[in-house]
Amino acid sequence: MKKLYGIFGGNFDPIHYGHIYLAKRLAKEVYIDKIIFLPNNYPPHRAQTKTSIVDKINMIQLATQNNTLFEISYLETNNNNICYTIDTLKKIRERINYSTALCFIIGEDNLDNFHLWKDWNKILLYAHLIICPRNHKKKKQLIDWIKLYLIHDYHFLHQKSFGYIFFSKIPFFDISSTEIRKQYSLGKSCHTLVPKNVNNYILLKKLYLY
Repeated sequence: MKKLYGIFGGNFDPIHYGHIYLAKRLAKEVYIDKIIFLPNNYPPHRAQTKTSIVDKINMIQLATQNNTLFEISYLETNNNNICYTIDTLKKIRERINYSTALCFIIGEDNLDNFHLWKDWNKILLYAHLIICPRNHKKKKQLIDWIKLYLIHDYHFLHQKSFGYIFFSKIPFFDISSTEIRKQYSLGKSCHTLVPKNVNNYILLKKLYLY
């Protein structure tokens, strides 16, 4: 059985309990050894937010500290260019050899534009794809592609380093970072949605007051 590392990319503006709970539950569901949070400074398929990448990283560090399950990758934070998943996975593979299995974690709604991702059909050459439930209609052009690589037993994720698609039963969080930013901008409390130290950081730095 190979070790399995999960790559959890996103804007994380801010990171919230939905991100944390999903990561922990996924790790238990398919026995992921390490969850690597991958903040993106310039996401290719969504608008960039006003929060600095330094503040995003600081909030992720606060939310994940003292938990050995979590790590942070800075591969998509160190430049001012758009970062593409396929390029990042190649860099991760240069650091983590093929004796370790990798899985890239996405929400099911990402399938709506997955065919627009750079070299989307090559992603499985570097990692498995774990898809978490969200309400959406699958694009017909991807259905046949998914069927080619779909597995229903998570054990296969540990037997091969890349190349499979697995649909998790853990739903993607029902918490919106956009809504959290809006609540902070209105001066409302979000202490039940984000870790206490993240909430304190946001208030101290006066983030989202625009």
